[in-house]
Amino acid sequence: MQINIVNIIIKIYGKVYRYFVKNVCTYFAKIYCKSKGIQLGENVIFYGLLFANVYQGSRIKFGDNTVFRSDYKGNAIGINHRIILRTQSSSAVIEIGNGSGMSGGAICAHKKVIIGKNTLIGANVVIADNDFHPIEPNERLNNSSKVISKEILIGDNVWIGADVYILKGVSIGDNTVIGAKSVVTKDVPANCIAAGNPVRIIRYNSQGPIEVQ
Repeated sequence: MQINIVNIIIKIYGKVYRYFVKNVCTYFAKIYCKSKGIQLGENVIFYGLLFANVYQGSRIKFGDNTVFRSDYKGNAIGINHRIILRTQSSSAVIEIGNGSGMSGGAICAHKKVIIGKNTLIGANVVIADNDFHPIEPNERLNNSSKVISKEILIGDNVWIGADVYILKGVSIGDNTVIGAKSVVTKDVPANCIAAGNPVRIIRYNSQGPIEVQ
């Protein structure tokens, strides 16, 4: 009898928690995003509150039906920290296409990071289009602004596994899968599975291209 009562309490707590995380957090996250000037599509859902640092004049845009999971219970393996989105210049752009989503992790753009439609960004993925600091030690010590940045383009229907790091200047083609913990240092074509550090193509998708609506 006591076990049944405990189970009922746990189920009720679970339902209340899910309602709070999805509905209440979505409500306040939308207010927060709009206060930052982030453009929101229709039916954007937030599990937990993300963090955004938006450089004046830059642009961040979320497409329709996008999902952002900043709560550790919102992802099967949990997350290391809530989602961080950061633009680092007045001309920087971050765009996330319709039906795409991410869990924890970070996107930093000095120039441009474009993510296509229906793309899944796994837990704790980092996407950065710049090195953050100069390569030469003297320039780092002198706080030089000579930071290399190159835009990142990620296609439609891509699946990026957990803990992947995507570096500057990379493009990833449609329908491609990037294996967990990979470091993407070069372009990856469409319709393949790639993994490793540095990333390499494991095989191509035998079914061919998948049409993304």
